[in-house]
Amino acid sequence: MRCPRCNAEVSFKKDRCDNCGQELRNYRRVLSASNICYNRGLEQAKVRDLSGAIASLHKSLKFNKLNTNARNLLGLIYFEEGEIVSALSEWVISKHFQEEHNEADHYIQLVQSNPNRLETYSQMVKKYNSALMSAQNGDEDMAIIQLKKVVSTNPKFIRAHQLLALLYMKTGKKENRVRAYKLLKSISGVDVTNTTTLAYLKELSDVHIKGETGTPKEEKTSEQPARKTLPRVDDNAYKPITLYKEEKPSVLPFVHVLLGLIAGIVIMQFLITPALKQRSSSKDNKAFKTYSENLASGESDVSTLKNANTELQKQVDELTKRLSDYQSGSPTDLDGVQAVYDNLIQAMQYYMNDDKLSAAKALDKVDADSLSGDGAKKFYNKIKKETYDTASTSYFEKGRDCYNGQGDYSGQKDYDKAIKLLKKSLKFNADNTDAMYFLGRSYQQKSDFETAKQYYDQVVNDYPDSSRVAEAKSRLREIGQ
Repeated sequence: MRCPRCNAEVSFKKDRCDNCGQELRNYRRVLSASNICYNRGLEQAKVRDLSGAIASLHKSLKFNKLNTNARNLLGLIYFEEGEIVSALSEWVISKHFQEEHNEADHYIQLVQSNPNRLETYSQMVKKYNSALMSAQNGDEDMAIIQLKKVVSTNPKFIRAHQLLALLYMKTGKKENRVRAYKLLKSISGVDVTNTTTLAYLKELSDVHIKGETGTPKEEKTSEQPARKTLPRVDDNAYKPITLYKEEKPSVLPFVHVLLGLIAGIVIMQFLITPALKQRSSSKDNKAFKTYSENLASGESDVSTLKNANTELQKQVDELTKRLSDYQSGSPTDLDGVQAVYDNLIQAMQYYMNDDKLSAAKALDKVDADSLSGDGAKKFYNKIKKETYDTASTSYFEKGRDCYNGQGDYSGQKDYDKAIKLLKKSLKFNADNTDAMYFLGRSYQQKSDFETAKQYYDQVVNDYPDSSRVAEAKSRLREIGQ
């Protein structure tokens, strides 16, 4: 275990850090609560209770977001369910918190090492999203065709199977109900406690109990053994079954788990925030340490205590402000770092859905300097290379239309808005001479000839091979330059 204040290696049994004197008992309880939830999630995953495992692992990460074992396992479960983007998200964040000796390296490499497989995942996500949109728009036949391709590509993509089964059930045809039943049974073994899957199976079971007939003999025969395991009238049959319910050697493990969770909740409420304040900066830590040493050494006269108390209050006020920045997503803090990676993952998802403009916008929120590890930087550079030119062109076209009063801005020329759009175009591609030229035109229309000249000169002097050079020279002559 590492000290939360000085990051020194400390024995788990130690009550205080030998290096800085930090009290560790409460911190140890937080880690224990996180590990309890992680172990529960691990056991649930072993018996295919993936829904329960996800819930347990999320609790584990609430107690300790640095628990890379829990985060890596969560990524594996997402991967098993066909949620590739969510899996990569967890592994990338895990890699940030633990750069060396991290299994996430291996998982990310496995995904990246096969470009064909990665492209297959990308196409699969696109097809699923397209099918979902088709279903929402009432084009259910097209959605079914697309989902068939998705489930054949990834037999463990739970959401795709559930959506396809739902569309089959909605048709009301007997043969489609059989198909829906087969789909749901095929994924019931992936996540045995998935409530959506169980609810759909219950719906199909109710139809069968009410006397539904007409299923082809061969299909009925083949499914007969499975029918015996279908959930029936008893609602208890649909409650999640976990390993902890089945194993009851004694009540002592439950007492331990309960006490650990209660302690964890209390710790989260009353102890984590002060701990975060204490380790916000090394400067603050030194101030606290100095104060403690002064007290211990006997410097306890009234004036010294008053001065120390005043200084301590200043530090607390500063820490409170920094904590506020922390909670608001400052890139220098852990939540801020996670927000950076959330934006990166969002950009990846947009990119995989072939929405390059949205991908570029999401990527623009990412501070590249905050990324650690070759994997994250590789994703960042790849998406930037593939999307920024598209974003620059898109903003240029909008700015040009706004300048001319055309397209979406028909009949309403707005030079100020055009300038904003064209500057965004240059933000994504500083070499876009079309955007430079129209920025000059916009400023010229506003009679800001000095600024217009700057953009025209930039086109003429820095990009002599550009097709806009002749036009820029002509505009310079117009404004007397």
